[in-house]
Amino acid sequence: MDIAGTLASVSAALGLVKELRSIDAQFDKAELKLKIADLTESLSEAKLGLVDVAQELQAKDAEIANLKEQLQFRAAKLVEQGSFRYFADEHGKPTGVPICPVCEKKGLFLKLAQDRSKGAGGVTYACPSCKANYGYSGIVARA
Repeated sequence: MDIAGTLASVSAALGLVKELRSIDAQFDKAELKLKIADLTESLSEAKLGLVDVAQELQAKDAEIANLKEQLQFRAAKLVEQGSFRYFADEHGKPTGVPICPVCEKKGLFLKLAQDRSKGAGGVTYACPSCKANYGYSGIVARA
């Protein structure tokens, strides 16, 4: 049974318990009402738990969809050369500077940028987001 069906069943059971409360029993009326109250509390807790599970399942479904989208993007748009991934040109060849491997693991596809803060002789490649430094030239794609 799916989560929505289970929630409906639990709600129906709560409705039945409310009906049972209104029944007049001649024998041990107080004990019967106490047991029905316990049952109502248990079913209410179960319903709240199922709502939490349903929300968690929806979050996991969204995460799975996001991961599938990232995999499809990697397969269609990126190509490996050496230890880096690059955006692919129209012929499927690597082009430009690589994608930051650190940020790629987080689902960000950012190209490295030149860090020219040390002057002309100290140009390195760094990630604009995580600031990881990948050293001097030599990482530009070679066709």
